[in-house]
Amino acid sequence: MNFTIRAARPEEAGELTRIALKSKGHWGYSEEQLRHWLDGFLAVSADYVRANRVWVADIDSSPVGFAAVKEMDSGAELDHLWILPECMGNGVGKALFARAAGHVAGTGRRELVFTSDPHADGFYEKMGAQRIGVHHSDFQQRKLTIFRFIVKPGV
Repeated sequence: MNFTIRAARPEEAGELTRIALKSKGHWGYSEEQLRHWLDGFLAVSADYVRANRVWVADIDSSPVGFAAVKEMDSGAELDHLWILPECMGNGVGKALFARAAGHVAGTGRRELVFTSDPHADGFYEKMGAQRIGVHHSDFQQRKLTIFRFIVKPGV
């Protein structure tokens, strides 16, 4: 599968939200649950794209996935990584994760932290992330794995 990765544009926020919803929905969550999560963490706004590092994977100029890193004084967080279901398993997620980790390495930070949907835990472990804890999400009403990925300088 041939794809390119580029910086997201604020006007793509609606398309990125659509990708997040389709990706999350792939795991069998109800429409009601997805709408609830849309209000909490799945929606991407133009302001969000402007304020954070967001990359899009394109196939034939059409977005098929995206990743976002939030930079804070305390470190960097992988805030989004979503791939359209029909593109999962083809290296798109791996490439977006590598782009995010490379960016973090370029800032001089040495780790990327994030919480994971239980369905994505295996993917992050394959990427080399380490489980460092569990977060009980009242909003999602379940436990989420907290991961840390140690970035390598010059990645």
